[in-house]
Amino acid sequence: MFSTLEAQVGNARLWYWGWSGFYGAVIAGQTVIAATTGNNGTRTAAHVNVVSSSFGLLSTLFFPPPVGYDVGPIRDMPTGTPEERAARTAAIRALFAQEASKERFYRSPWNHLLGLTVNAAVCAYLYWGLHLGGRALLNLVAGSAIWEAQIWTSPNASAELAGALKDETPLHIQVVPIGLGSGGAGVAIIGSF
Repeated sequence: MFSTLEAQVGNARLWYWGWSGFYGAVIAGQTVIAATTGNNGTRTAAHVNVVSSSFGLLSTLFFPPPVGYDVGPIRDMPTGTPEERAARTAAIRALFAQEASKERFYRSPWNHLLGLTVNAAVCAYLYWGLHLGGRALLNLVAGSAIWEAQIWTSPNASAELAGALKDETPLHIQVVPIGLGSGGAGVAIIGSF
């Protein structure tokens, strides 16, 4: 479990800084376009893109992959006593569960639907509110593609391992002797699967 988390740190940080940088660059570029263009439609679309990209940037900055920055403190935890080892194991399991849960949600149909809904709302505003049909269509296609790219490039190793551990739990059967009555004996078969 911990080796999977450690292996993900580089990818998680690359994803985090890559997408934060991307959104920052879009915001900066659209700000320059809004400040320098003479076309009102282009300026308005740039303002809309600055606002929608700001939400993307904030969601990336405030909800980074947990594994990206939380593995280091766990790695540095002392392991000299059984209590310290138990605390470190509990911290590893908690981080693994948190990372796997975030990864499962990130790849879930709900996140795809959320992205499509947000992009559709922005495009509906561009189309019906601002009467910019071509830019609305372009934003719908580009915004949805960016959202999907962000989803499919996100780290996923913890969710895959959690799924494999859940699916590959072996059948466990144990034979336990039990006493029946004052002198009788019996056997019980206990299983979990």
